[in-house]
Amino acid sequence: MLCFEHMYLFPIEVKASIIEGKGVFTLSKIPKGEIVWKFVEEYDHTLSKDLFDALDDRVKTKLKRVAYLSATTNRYIYPPENDPANFTNHNKNFNLSVVVDTTISEEPFFIANRDIEIGEELTNNYSEFDETIKTNKPKWV
Repeated sequence: MLCFEHMYLFPIEVKASIIEGKGVFTLSKIPKGEIVWKFVEEYDHTLSKDLFDALDDRVKTKLKRVAYLSATTNRYIYPPENDPANFTNHNKNFNLSVVVDTTISEEPFFIANRDIEIGEELTNNYSEFDETIKTNKPKWV
C-alpha cells in the first residue's frame, strides 16, 4: 500500500487566504504544464452517487465543501480529512487546470496552466471538474 502525506506533488503549506479561510500555497516554483495534484485510489476517498444521495443532509453539506462529482466515474471524490486539498480555493483567475487522461489517472488531475511562483496560492475553477457545479452553477463561480 502506498503512503502519502498529501496528493499535491510539490511542497505546499496551508495558511490564511485572502480568497476564503485557508488556502494552499506552493513552497517551490512550479513550471507550466507540470502535474500538481493527482487522484490516488489508495489514498483519496470515493463514494457512489447513490450512497452520497442517501447521506444525512448535514453530512452531505459538509462533504459538498470538499467533494466533487467526477465526470469520468460518476462518483464523489474527496481527500482525507487532514489533507491540504481540503483547502484548495476556487478562483476565477485559477492557476491549476483540469486534465482528463485516463492513461495517467482514472480521475481528472490538475496541471499548472502557467508558471507558478513560490508563495502563490494554488487555485482552480470548480466548474471545470465538478459535475454538480457544471449543472447547477452557483453565483460565485
